Amino acid sequence: MVKKSLSTILGLVILMIGLTAHGLQSPEAALNDIQRSQFDDQYDVLLVGEKQIPLVIAESNTPITRGVAVMVSESGRNPFSEHGLVQLSTALNNVGWVTMIMPAPTSGFGPAPDQNANANQQADTTNQTPSPSSNGTTDDILNKASVNRIEQAAFDQHEQQIILQMRAIAEKTRQYNGFFLVIAQGTSAAWLTKIYAENKLDYPDGMVSISPQWPDRSYNQQLPKWVSQTPMPYLDVYSAADTSWAKATVSQRKIQSLKSLKMMYRQRELIGQTMDSQQYARLGKEIYGWLTHMGW
Repeated sequence: MVKKSLSTILGLVILMIGLTAHGLQSPEAALNDIQRSQFDDQYDVLLVGEKQIPLVIAESNTPITRGVAVMVSESGRNPFSEHGLVQLSTALNNVGWVTMIMPAPTSGFGPAPDQNANANQQADTTNQTPSPSSNGTTDDILNKASVNRIEQAAFDQHEQQIILQMRAIAEKTRQYNGFFLVIAQGTSAAWLTKIYAENKLDYPDGMVSISPQWPDRSYNQQLPKWVSQTPMPYLDVYSAADTSWAKATVSQRKIQSLKSLKMMYRQRELIGQTMDSQQYARLGKEIYGWLTHMGW
């Protein structure tokens, strides 16, 4: 196994910042860019059927390893960018966690352009399906025109792909002792919540869900139910910078979990700007506090 240092991850960050700034990137495209620009020992490749997914593993910086944290980005978002999950990796490495970072599948629907893209770049979206990261108003997501945004076949396709990716990476986590933690963003957090609630995948020891949401009213309304039915400890993170889809279920996610007497559920708000280095540092502290409370 190739084991990455912080300097290796930062090298990947520098490479991928410019790529993210120009819009979406599929896992396949991300891998192609890494292969052209990095040495073979600076990344791993996760084989998922015939697909190759880029994977960066960062070792724990402490003598005793607590476990492995698998980090899955929002679909279409680059986890190695300056606003990606790689920013959270260091905080977890410093308190005893091995981190495995990978992009989510993009199959099934097209995510939105990156929020940090050049504001002057305009696209004709008249006939395009709204994306999972659209930051519309509450009125937008309650509008009848917004009720159905993901076709059932596309939804099922994406769900199956993320299941296959998680099964593949689970094989790598078994090479380490300790707990198995899953950290996921946006649509990936929503899908994994549903998957674990329905026992479609062996569930981890704990899950951190960052701004879970679907760009579809019918699916999104069921998210609080699935959160309450997950069998593992669950940290539910939200912020003022969330999309309207994510904000729409914040209170119900907590209410339904309390009503169902869900054990080890905690909901926390991140105060401040959208996910930057400071926000990820805060998130790292929230995760550490939650895990410590559970005795991990």
